Amino acid sequence: MTSSHRIAVTEESHVGVARRYVAEICARVSTEEVFRGRAAIVATEMTRNVVRHGKGGEIIVRQILAPTATGLELLALDRGPGLRNFAECLSDGFSTGGTTGSGLGAIKRLADRFEVFSQPGGGTVAWARLYPSGSSEAALAFETGGVSVAVEHEKLCGDGWDVLETEGVLRAMVVDGLGHGPFAEQAACEAMVVFRSQPRTGVASTLSLIDKALTKTRGAAGAIVELSPRKREVTAAGVGNVSMHLLYDGQSKGFGCDNGTLGAGVKRINEFRHPWVQGSILVMHSDGIRGHWGLDNYPGVVKRHPGVVAGLLYRDFQRGGDDATVIVVRHYL
Repeated sequence: MTSSHRIAVTEESHVGVARRYVAEICARVSTEEVFRGRAAIVATEMTRNVVRHGKGGEIIVRQILAPTATGLELLALDRGPGLRNFAECLSDGFSTGGTTGSGLGAIKRLADRFEVFSQPGGGTVAWARLYPSGSSEAALAFETGGVSVAVEHEKLCGDGWDVLETEGVLRAMVVDGLGHGPFAEQAACEAMVVFRSQPRTGVASTLSLIDKALTKTRGAAGAIVELSPRKREVTAAGVGNVSMHLLYDGQSKGFGCDNGTLGAGVKRINEFRHPWVQGSILVMHSDGIRGHWGLDNYPGVVKRHPGVVAGLLYRDFQRGGDDATVIVVRHYL
């Protein structure tokens, strides 16, 4: 299950907290010292920027586990004054806070992928991915980004998400175990096992299998969307309170979910079909993200990597008091 770890950042001591946690993740990813060193510097600079320039915020850390690559993903989120000239900030030696100015420039050099969205007075979202030598992103038709974090004071997240890409078709799932904590996580994990085992089964049929598999758990809400650009078709199905939206040219197409709880014996699960429009973006989220959100106030953000968009939606529309998950998918070919 794809989950993230949140680190609140409000003071300089939290730079060390983030760096040590990243070191733990990197130890699980690779024994390569160069990779660990790069990750330590990137984590330090991203966290320090949140403290010094963002006036506090949070760092989201995720271990990337994919069939073709393992690595590290970092999101730095703040609501500070923002960057007025991002290109200038990337220049070595540039500083807005009286430091050596090595922050964003160092991150750009050391990360394999790095993107930023910032607005004057509206804060900054910085996103980075790092891989050990010999491990990198495969040339897939889709790119995905996501955030899935546990409610405050819980170690385990009862939400989850995953994607499967097979022969140019992508299937994405978001699951929300009822409540939060270990029993919710157990339900979400069971749902993901079934999802991964059914790469070609219809989305409604897959949810029916999940419904049967969760009978001994607390139960969950869940939704699956299949994107098939070759067939120019989107297929979606869901049970419970999970949101699914296709964004294109300022418009949003939502898919409804059936009432009920996976694991409680859902009698009928409906499938919805919609034409696929090239350039569309898929957004899915649990009810830990507020239902009323939009990107109109963030000009240009839809052109950023899905990881940046997911981080922005999490930062500005999280509900609080619950696990929160949001994923964003874009087709590039």
